[in-house]
Amino acid sequence: MEASSKLRCLLITVQGGQVVLPSSLVAEVLPFATPLSIENAPHWVVGAILWRNLTTPLVSLGRLIFRVPPDGDLNSRILVINTLGADRRLPHFGILATSAPRPVNLQRQEIESNKDVAEADLRLPDVLSWARYQNQPIIIPDIEAIEAVLQPLVRRS
Repeated sequence: MEASSKLRCLLITVQGGQVVLPSSLVAEVLPFATPLSIENAPHWVVGAILWRNLTTPLVSLGRLIFRVPPDGDLNSRILVINTLGADRRLPHFGILATSAPRPVNLQRQEIESNKDVAEADLRLPDVLSWARYQNQPIIIPDIEAIEAVLQPLVRRS
Protein backbone atom coordinates (compact mmCIF):
# COMPACT_ATOMS: atom_id res chain seq x y z
CA MET A 1 0.00 0.00 0.00
CA GLU A 2 1.26 3.48 -0.84
CA ALA A 3 2.31 5.75 2.01
CA SER A 4 0.23 8.55 0.49
CA SER A 5 -2.99 6.58 1.04
CA LYS A 6 -2.68 7.23 4.77
CA LEU A 7 -3.33 10.58 6.41
CA ARG A 8 -1.80 11.32 9.80
CA CYS A 9 -4.60 12.77 11.90
CA LEU A 10 -5.55 13.50 15.46
CA LEU A 11 -8.77 12.18 16.95
CA ILE A 12 -9.95 14.89 19.32
CA THR A 13 -12.58 14.38 21.98
CA VAL A 14 -14.72 17.43 22.62
CA GLN A 15 -17.85 17.69 24.71
CA GLY A 16 -20.56 15.86 22.85
CA GLY A 17 -18.42 13.88 20.40
CA GLN A 18 -15.19 13.47 18.48
CA VAL A 19 -13.60 15.45 15.67
CA VAL A 20 -10.73 14.52 13.40
CA LEU A 21 -8.15 16.93 12.00
CA PRO A 22 -4.96 16.42 10.02
CA SER A 23 -2.11 16.45 12.53
CA SER A 24 -0.34 19.12 10.45
CA LEU A 25 -3.01 21.63 11.55
CA VAL A 26 -2.25 21.19 15.26
CA ALA A 27 0.61 23.45 16.36
CA GLU A 28 0.60 22.58 20.06
CA VAL A 29 -1.43 20.94 22.81
CA LEU A 30 -1.65 22.96 26.02
CA PRO A 31 -3.16 22.35 29.44
CA PHE A 32 -6.38 24.21 30.10
CA ALA A 33 -6.03 27.86 31.11
CA THR A 34 -8.89 30.18 31.94
CA PRO A 35 -9.51 32.28 28.82
CA LEU A 36 -9.98 36.03 28.69
CA SER A 37 -13.43 37.10 27.55
CA ILE A 38 -14.10 38.51 24.08
CA GLU A 39 -16.97 40.97 23.86
CA ASN A 40 -19.76 40.32 21.36
CA ALA A 41 -18.32 36.94 20.39
CA PRO A 42 -20.59 34.06 19.33
CA HIS A 43 -21.65 31.71 22.14
CA TRP A 44 -19.17 29.05 20.98
CA VAL A 45 -16.15 31.36 21.30
CA VAL A 46 -15.07 30.63 24.85
CA GLY A 47 -12.63 33.56 24.96
CA ALA A 48 -8.98 34.10 24.11
CA ILE A 49 -5.65 32.88 25.42
CA LEU A 50 -2.22 34.43 25.12
CA TRP A 51 -0.04 32.05 23.11
CA ARG A 52 3.43 33.04 21.86
CA ASN A 53 2.60 36.69 22.56
CA LEU A 54 -0.51 36.51 20.36
CA THR A 55 -4.11 36.84 21.49
CA THR A 56 -5.54 33.56 20.24
CA PRO A 57 -9.31 32.95 20.14
CA LEU A 58 -10.50 29.76 21.85
CA VAL A 59 -13.52 27.91 20.51
CA SER A 60 -15.68 25.11 21.82
CA LEU A 61 -16.60 22.71 19.02
CA GLY A 62 -18.79 20.95 21.56
CA ARG A 63 -20.86 24.09 21.92
CA LEU A 64 -20.73 24.97 18.20
CA ILE A 65 -21.54 21.56 16.73
CA PHE A 66 -23.02 19.48 19.54
CA ARG A 67 -24.83 22.33 21.37
CA VAL A 68 -23.33 21.58 24.79
CA PRO A 69 -21.74 24.12 27.15
CA PRO A 70 -17.93 24.09 27.37
CA ASP A 71 -16.41 22.46 30.41
CA GLY A 72 -13.49 24.11 32.14
CA ASP A 73 -12.37 21.16 34.22
CA LEU A 74 -8.74 20.45 34.87
CA ASN A 75 -8.67 17.53 32.42
CA SER A 76 -9.34 19.83 29.48
CA ARG A 77 -6.73 20.63 26.86
CA ILE A 78 -6.36 23.46 24.39
CA LEU A 79 -5.27 22.52 20.89
CA VAL A 80 -3.68 25.42 19.07
CA ILE A 81 -4.65 25.11 15.40
CA ASN A 82 -2.79 26.57 12.43
CA THR A 83 -5.29 28.50 10.35
CA LEU A 84 -5.75 27.91 6.65
CA GLY A 85 -6.16 31.56 5.67
CA ALA A 86 -3.58 34.25 5.05
CA ASP A 87 -4.80 36.74 7.69
CA ARG A 88 -1.68 37.63 9.73
CA ARG A 89 -3.87 38.72 12.67
CA LEU A 90 -5.30 35.19 12.90
CA PRO A 91 -2.45 32.72 12.38
CA HIS A 92 -3.90 30.32 14.98
CA PHE A 93 -6.93 29.64 17.11
CA GLY A 94 -7.55 27.25 19.96
CA ILE A 95 -9.97 24.37 20.27
CA LEU A 96 -11.13 23.20 23.68
CA ALA A 97 -10.79 19.41 24.03
CA THR A 98 -11.72 17.21 26.97
CA SER A 99 -8.50 15.16 26.82
CA ALA A 100 -5.25 14.84 24.92
CA PRO A 101 -5.78 14.01 21.23
CA ARG A 102 -5.10 10.51 19.93
CA PRO A 103 -2.91 10.14 16.81
CA VAL A 104 -4.33 7.92 14.07
CA ASN A 105 -3.22 7.01 10.55
CA LEU A 106 -6.43 7.18 8.56
CA GLN A 107 -6.99 5.34 5.32
CA ARG A 108 -9.83 6.31 3.00
CA GLN A 109 -11.54 2.92 3.33
CA GLU A 110 -11.68 3.28 7.14
CA ILE A 111 -13.92 6.36 6.91
CA GLU A 112 -17.57 5.94 6.04
CA SER A 113 -20.50 8.30 5.92
CA ASN A 114 -22.59 8.56 9.08
CA LYS A 115 -26.16 7.80 8.05
CA ASP A 116 -27.51 8.36 11.59
CA VAL A 117 -27.25 12.16 11.51
CA ALA A 118 -30.40 14.27 11.84
CA GLU A 119 -31.42 16.18 8.71
CA ALA A 120 -31.01 19.56 10.45
CA ASP A 121 -27.47 18.70 11.54
CA LEU A 122 -26.46 17.84 7.96
CA ARG A 123 -26.86 21.54 7.10
CA LEU A 124 -24.63 22.92 9.86
CA PRO A 125 -22.20 25.31 8.13
CA ASP A 126 -19.24 24.50 10.37
CA VAL A 127 -19.16 20.77 9.55
CA LEU A 128 -17.53 19.45 6.37
CA SER A 129 -18.58 15.87 7.03
CA TRP A 130 -20.38 13.64 9.50
CA ALA A 131 -18.54 10.33 9.31
CA ARG A 132 -17.73 7.11 11.14
CA TYR A 133 -14.30 5.73 12.04
CA GLN A 134 -13.97 2.31 13.69
CA ASN A 135 -17.75 2.31 14.04
CA GLN A 136 -17.68 5.55 16.09
CA PRO A 137 -19.23 8.84 14.90
CA ILE A 138 -16.72 11.58 14.07
CA ILE A 139 -16.96 15.10 12.72
CA ILE A 140 -14.69 16.77 10.20
CA PRO A 141 -15.05 20.48 11.03
CA ASP A 142 -14.94 23.25 8.44
CA ILE A 143 -11.86 25.15 9.65
CA GLU A 144 -12.26 27.89 7.01
CA ALA A 145 -15.85 28.62 8.10
CA ILE A 146 -14.73 28.87 11.74
CA GLU A 147 -11.86 31.20 10.76
CA ALA A 148 -14.28 33.45 8.85
CA VAL A 149 -16.24 34.07 12.07
CA LEU A 150 -13.09 34.60 14.15
CA GLN A 151 -11.40 37.09 11.81
CA PRO A 152 -13.62 40.09 12.70
CA LEU A 153 -13.07 39.34 16.40
CA VAL A 154 -9.29 39.67 16.14
CA ARG A 155 -9.53 42.79 13.96
CA ARG A 156 -11.35 44.56 16.80
CA SER A 157 -8.60 43.84 19.33
